[in-house]
Parts: sequence; C-alpha cells; structure tokens
Amino acid sequence: MEKMMEKMMKKTKKKRGIAALLAGMMAVSLAGCMPTAKEGAGAESPQPQAAGAGSDAAAEGTEGAGGDSATAAPAQAEGLQVDTETPITLRMNWWGGDSRHQATLAAIEKFQEKYPNITVAPEYESFTGHEEKVALGVRSGNAADVMQLDWSWVPTYSPDGDNFYDLNKVSDILDLEAYTEKDKAVFTIGGKLNAIPVSNTGRVFCWNKTTFDKIGVEIPTTLEELMAAGKSFEAYDPAYYPLVTKELDRAFLMVYYLQSKYGKDWVKDDVPQYTQEEIAEGFDFLQSLEEGHVIPSLEKIAGDGADLIDTNINWIDGHYAGIFLYDTSVVKHAQAVEDGEFVVGDYVKMGDYNGGFIKVNQAFGISATTEHPAEAAALIQFLVAEEDGVTTLGDTRGVPANQKGLAMLDLSGSQVAEANAKAIAWGGFPMDKTFERSSFTGADGTFYNALQLSSYGQSDSASCAQMVLDGLAEELAR
Repeated sequence: MEKMMEKMMKKTKKKRGIAALLAGMMAVSLAGCMPTAKEGAGAESPQPQAAGAGSDAAAEGTEGAGGDSATAAPAQAEGLQVDTETPITLRMNWWGGDSRHQATLAAIEKFQEKYPNITVAPEYESFTGHEEKVALGVRSGNAADVMQLDWSWVPTYSPDGDNFYDLNKVSDILDLEAYTEKDKAVFTIGGKLNAIPVSNTGRVFCWNKTTFDKIGVEIPTTLEELMAAGKSFEAYDPAYYPLVTKELDRAFLMVYYLQSKYGKDWVKDDVPQYTQEEIAEGFDFLQSLEEGHVIPSLEKIAGDGADLIDTNINWIDGHYAGIFLYDTSVVKHAQAVEDGEFVVGDYVKMGDYNGGFIKVNQAFGISATTEHPAEAAALIQFLVAEEDGVTTLGDTRGVPANQKGLAMLDLSGSQVAEANAKAIAWGGFPMDKTFERSSFTGADGTFYNALQLSSYGQSDSASCAQMVLDGLAEELAR
C-alpha cells in the first residue's frame, strides 16, 4: 500500500478524485481527534471506541449483540412519568433527504402541540458526516437526547450496552410489545435494550422508465439485458447511462454480484467468505460495467459536481436512468426526477442465487447522559406508535417495524412499501456489522479507496481485492 501511495504521489498532475483519495488516506484518524468525555458525564460508563471500532462484545453479532443478552434479565420499568409542566428542551438529530426532514419537522410540531412545555430542538443533515457527529456526541457526553442511528453503530459505540439509555427502564412509556423479539435482540447488549428498530431494509433497483422508453430499451431483469442496455444507451447518446453508482453503491453492487454467483455470505461467524481471486472478480465485474457503458466512471461522476446522486443534474434530467439503493431512499430519488417516470424494478438476476443484503435499517436511541429519559421516550413513542406521529412520518423512514404503527398506515400507493416488499421477498443475505463502518466503506475507508483506485485505473483488480481483504481483517479484529 505504501509503494502504491509513493507511486501516486510522484505524479505531478493528479486527478481531483485521486488527490482527495490520498488526502483521506494520510489524514489523522477520527479516533485520534475525538475529545474526552465531559467530567462527570456518564462517568460509570465505559467510553465507546472510535468510529468503526468494534469490541469483543460487539463481535458477538447482531442478534443479541452483547453476547450475554440472551441470559441477562431485562431491567424493569422505573415508573418515570412525562413532565407536562416544566419547560424542557429535547435535542433530536437524524439524517436524510428533504422529504424525511420535512416530515420529521412536521411530526415534531404535532408532538409539541401534545406537550406544550416540551421544545424539540432539531438537528439534521445528509448522511455524510452524520456518524462522526454521533460518535463525537456520545464520546463527549454531549449527544442529542434522541438519536437516529444506523444499526451497526449501536454495538460499535456501546460495546457493553452502557452508552445508550436502557429502553427497558422506560417501557411503561415506550411500548416495546409492538416489536418482535428478533428486532429487539438486534439492539440488546448485556441485557440492555440500547435502541428500537425503525424499519428493515434492502437495496433494490429503480429506474427512470421514461428514459428507457425514449431509447427503446426494456428495463433489465438479467445481467445480460443490463449489459445490452449499456450498448443501446451509448449508441443513442454517450451522455446517457442505464445505471449510476457512487463508491458505496458500487460496494453493495459488487457484493450483490458475488453473492448472486457464489451464494455465500460476505462474512460469517466473523470470517470472510470470499477469496482474493473471487473479490478480484467483483472488481473485474465493475470494470466491465464501466467499459460496457452501463455505469459512468467515478471520475465522470466527480466531474458532475454533485455530492449526492439525487442532486446530480444527470439524475434529475434522466441522463442517469437507474440506481441501486435502499428502499428507504426511494422517495427522495423519485422526487428529484424532473423529467421521467420513476419505477421500482425487479431484481437483476446475476447468478443462481439471490444476492444482496437485508438488515435492520435505522434505529432510535436515547443518550445515556440525557436528563430527560421519560420525555425522550415519549417523543420516540409519538413518532413510531401514535397516529399523529406515524401518519405524518409516513414511509419516509421505510416500512415501520413497530407493528402498531404499521397498522396505522395505508401504504397501498407507496413506492417505499413496494420496494420493501420486493427486498423482503427476495431475501438476500444478512449484513455483517463491519460492512457499513466508515473506516471500511465510508469516504476514505479501505473498500472505498480500493474502488477509487480501480475506477481511476491506478491499481489492478488483484491488488484492490487484497486491499479489501486486509481492511476487512482489520475491521473484524477490532
């Protein structure tokens, strides 16, 4: 890796994406710059490790993430009551697109109507940088009272179950009976329920049908049809592509292809299941998509000047006509399309198996250092299981995992529900806890860097595959 970097640094002219890559690879890690905990804040709780750092406890897996969760008796409700008189401010943070932001702000307004003495201070942004914000907040003892969390962050930042509030203690305010035992087990560490799931999700293929119709190509359902579409799009106009993938999307699409071909988990029992040769095949697959004009290169996408696909003009005007995304992201990408009919497609068959990941999507948790656990629990309960909250949020966070909340929604016309149904029916493979760590697939993570090196032609598939395996071994060892 050091030789690779030295070779790249000798070049006098670096492409913008590679320059950014090198800067990220040489940057000081988040762990080294995270502040220490506030004096007295959660003093009895062990501090979480840096972003992407797991633990022996976290390594036990997602079902019963704490290892002894199956045997530890859950805490009883502590009989806390929601204060309806004293002025209280709750901080709540989340990530998402405009549709989720607007729906959440509207739901917060309705919560404040129910509890006039409680003010909810919203903190929201896109996903980029959100994990670092949560990590810093938890580490410093200054986390928001209510947090939207990715499922893998819970064991990462609370390896002993002490850095998020044990929701069992507020079970007389937050109804836990509306969740399956399996869903609760995902977030139970050492007998402590650190979060509750918002929804379950998988990635699906979605398309701009109008562009396909204009070019005269059927929406693909097999790899052969997808490759043929690339040729047809190129012949029509080289500025058009049937599919667009940024780095994280490519990581998911590559593993989807490998799982479709080989029928194996990416990781099982903390052991990687793919060889260097097989992962190299995945990089060759992505290269074939670029060469076949199925997907634009990462350099081309960087040149578009947009950080997100839904803000990219080529997505908005239909030049990029397909995407492989989580069902929870369907709404914002559909709304961004100005000229075209956005449709949820069938899975593109790439082998004898149903590839792809299925996972708990997001979770709501409460900071272990909150001064208002009862009120924070009341806010979550309002959003997931009370009609004004549930109907206002709708499907902006996916199809609800809370069974009572789900019963309150009419999802008959929902593309999110359509996509979610296809993902659940397809099945796929369970995601391991390391795949979405920022240090692996996040910006400047090992897999992310390998994908850039491959697309920019700076490294061959075998070397990129070894980078991924080395990075994966480091993640699993944490």
